[in-house]
Amino acid sequence: MKLFARALILSAAILSVSNPVPAQEKVSPVSEKPTLTNSKQPTRAQQLMGDVDPKLAELTDKVLFGDVWERRQLSKRDRSLVTVAALIALNRPDQLRSHMALALQNGVTREELVETITQLAFYTGWPNAVSAVPVAREVFRTADASASQPARGAQAREDRTITVIRAGSLPSAHGSADHFTGQVQVDSRFQTQAPARTGGAIVTFEPGARTAWHAHPLGQTLIVTAGMGLVQQWGGPVQVIKPGDVVWIPPGVKHWHGATRTSGMTHVAIAEALDGKSVDWMERVTDAQYLAGQPR
Repeated sequence: MKLFARALILSAAILSVSNPVPAQEKVSPVSEKPTLTNSKQPTRAQQLMGDVDPKLAELTDKVLFGDVWERRQLSKRDRSLVTVAALIALNRPDQLRSHMALALQNGVTREELVETITQLAFYTGWPNAVSAVPVAREVFRTADASASQPARGAQAREDRTITVIRAGSLPSAHGSADHFTGQVQVDSRFQTQAPARTGGAIVTFEPGARTAWHAHPLGQTLIVTAGMGLVQQWGGPVQVIKPGDVVWIPPGVKHWHGATRTSGMTHVAIAEALDGKSVDWMERVTDAQYLAGQPR
């Protein structure tokens, strides 16, 4: 139980540097020595402890966020609810704040969070529950303030301001094992509000990593910023992409993209959503398909 509690506290502490999440899969071994890119942004674990204990930061990213948070036995929503309950029981208000905000993002409702506080008052102690109430109030107010930005009309014209998402201000995520092969990190994810419909992120692929086959209902733009990568549409040749290249994938075109087997690659990915959906995921890119297109 003590070990479990420590793991929860570590998870929450890392989130409080910014906020979590998370998946990765082993890449087929290759003979060449990979060339890693150094352009990806540091994870929360690296920000919190990487300068002192880089191995602990690495294990935290790979095991806690890359494995535990990605296990399919519990959904992200359920994991958030379990973590919030544990932090209430442990009376960790600072860490609880980050995990409550994350729980809302993962689909836990405010009513469920409040009911969790009430339930735990009788099982973990009244003071612990009372301490959680102001945390919930703050998180809810912050969420309300973010959601209350008007989207249209005269008030929208008055309140429109430029938004800057600072590097490192949002949590990194590991590319889902359902949609990626290998180690993939997603940073600075964004989604504009209606009437705009553009979203995207900075995506870093380690050597050998790639997406599954997929398509975008309104197309996608990729801007390569580091390393060397590959892109291929169904039935077409594999094309090498390098820093400064801009790739346009037309709507509905089945394709994949990722790093080469010896070099990592980072790109900015931008796509518009149609009826709230910006991507249709398909089957994995097999090793044979991937290796057939490697640059010589």
